[in-house]
Amino acid sequence: MEIILASQSPYKKHALDILDIPYKTIPSNFNESSIKNKNPKTLANILSKAKAKKIGQNHKNAVIIASDLFVVLNNKILEKPKDKKEALKMLNALSEKKFDIVTGLAVYNTKTKNMLSAVETCTVTFRKLDKYEINNYIKKYPVLKCAAAFESDGLLRFAKHINGNYNFRAAIPVNKLISFLRKNSITV
Repeated sequence: MEIILASQSPYKKHALDILDIPYKTIPSNFNESSIKNKNPKTLANILSKAKAKKIGQNHKNAVIIASDLFVVLNNKILEKPKDKKEALKMLNALSEKKFDIVTGLAVYNTKTKNMLSAVETCTVTFRKLDKYEINNYIKKYPVLKCAAAFESDGLLRFAKHINGNYNFRAAIPVNKLISFLRKNSITV
């Protein structure tokens, strides 16, 4: 049985590399804007399952791993910024704020048609960010590829407090993934 990661994200690949399991990547190319739901947890769950099912349509003996991650500030989902100006605006908005990182995970066995899914939330508080460090960060990191314009290095750099599971670091809740893979008889 093959294992397929429904993404080409380097962060998600890193999560699977840590587990030392053989897998291949196939981007789902799922149109995320086709799903409308204002609840971030529900949306992360729906999108993860939809991505897994889309890839599963073309693979009859596979375990598909899909995930989605949102940053939520004041009940508003902060997606990937469209440009560096928007990235600057997002990071300024997160300065000295508490927000949630919501991560959805779906593991779909195409042979048994069994879908396992979960959503994990972590609450983060950023310290005060100054203009220089935000601009420096935007120049150095791929902010346009990350929800709310930051990735794990930014989290380590900017976070004052992290409350909850740090498994979202790789954009996949790794502990939950291990459990789901084992339920599909995959040794991890």
